[in-house]
Amino acid sequence: MKKVVSSRELTETAKRVAQSKRLKSLQVRKNYVMNELPDAPPLLCINELAYKTKLPYQLLRKIIVEEHKIPYVKISNKYYVNYNHVLKYMDELS
Repeated sequence: MKKVVSSRELTETAKRVAQSKRLKSLQVRKNYVMNELPDAPPLLCINELAYKTKLPYQLLRKIIVEEHKIPYVKISNKYYVNYNHVLKYMDELS
């Protein structure tokens, strides 16, 4: 004898299957981001960089923005630099 499945039961089962597939997909993407992508470089704005390096803000702004000695990214009205590039530039000076 066949079991009769109502449309409500079928809908609920379909929802559970879809949700489990979504969770599995999210877990796969999370694992990819956490384990396989390289670490993002530490980006600092010029204010943070001045505080961290104890160098004057105006000097850093001149080196970064006006002379283009260190690559930067401008987001809104702030300039962000990769801290590793700053350290590399300082090593080249000495």
